[in-house]
Amino acid sequence: METVLASGPPDVLEDSFRVATNEDWTRDWQLKNGDDVIPFQAGWKLYMQLQQDETGDIAIMCSTDNLRLVVIEEATGKFGLRVKQADACQVAPSAYVYDIVLVAGDGIYRLVAGSIAVDRGITTVPGQEKWTHYPLIKRP
Repeated sequence: METVLASGPPDVLEDSFRVATNEDWTRDWQLKNGDDVIPFQAGWKLYMQLQQDETGDIAIMCSTDNLRLVVIEEATGKFGLRVKQADACQVAPSAYVYDIVLVAGDGIYRLVAGSIAVDRGITTVPGQEKWTHYPLIKRP
């Protein structure tokens, strides 16, 4: 007789990357169980906090409510990070840690975790000082 795990929380994807303060931040992921995709269901929400690595101070909050996390394609479980440059320029260059959690029904599941290195961007685009930005840590 053998005991196998029939169901459990998803494996947490370790994903670290680098961005700059003078660019839009984009990164895409997909919900999968082995080779099978997991489609997004109505009412599911994603949340992320970017915290300064040494102090734990929150630099930015992202969610499906504030559209910094977006469901790209429900049927294929694709979702992504979308932070516009007008918001990214407010994040101080530093080392940060983050994770993304999914709230699905009455469960909360950690999907992605890692570090994000934020570099100081040098080049500016004419007129970018007029771009609209939103509060970075306002709760959705």
